[in-house]
Amino acid sequence: MMNDESSLELWPFILPLPKKKWMQYKILLSAFGSKVAFSILRNLKIEGKTYQKDLIKKLSQHSSKSILNYLKLFVEAKVLEEGMEQCKIEGKTAWIKWYKPTFLGKWIILLLISPKKLSKEEIKEMSKAFLKFYAKSLAKFCSNYEIDPKEFKKEFDKALNESKMEK
Repeated sequence: MMNDESSLELWPFILPLPKKKWMQYKILLSAFGSKVAFSILRNLKIEGKTYQKDLIKKLSQHSSKSILNYLKLFVEAKVLEEGMEQCKIEGKTAWIKWYKPTFLGKWIILLLISPKKLSKEEIKEMSKAFLKFYAKSLAKFCSNYEIDPKEFKKEFDKALNESKMEK
């Protein structure tokens, strides 16, 4: 078996996680702990609200109770935010619940869906948002550990040049 990193095409994906180990555990377990969790995450909109009733309808192969339990867990783990809004249904006012991915939630969802399902613009915007987040984190890391940030820039420039030569 060959252990050559160039023989396997990888999606350049980094998952930001909180520093606290118990939060990392909670997030990873909530996202990857079951088929129900997987199904929910794969059926959430990356941008905008996903309504609870639509999600339950779409995931009818799972029990409503399981879906609601995982949604609650995702909110507690800061993977999703939740809210309520009023709407008119057959002349009556009703409250409907919605969920929206947090910054972390978007990255977990992106990990689970094919990049082919995203437009180039969506990939560009998400990549820019993540790079901004990562650059701030890396700058703080360099400052805390007295590392010259030019070392990282040099590695990025080297990778960029190698990428250009591969084309």
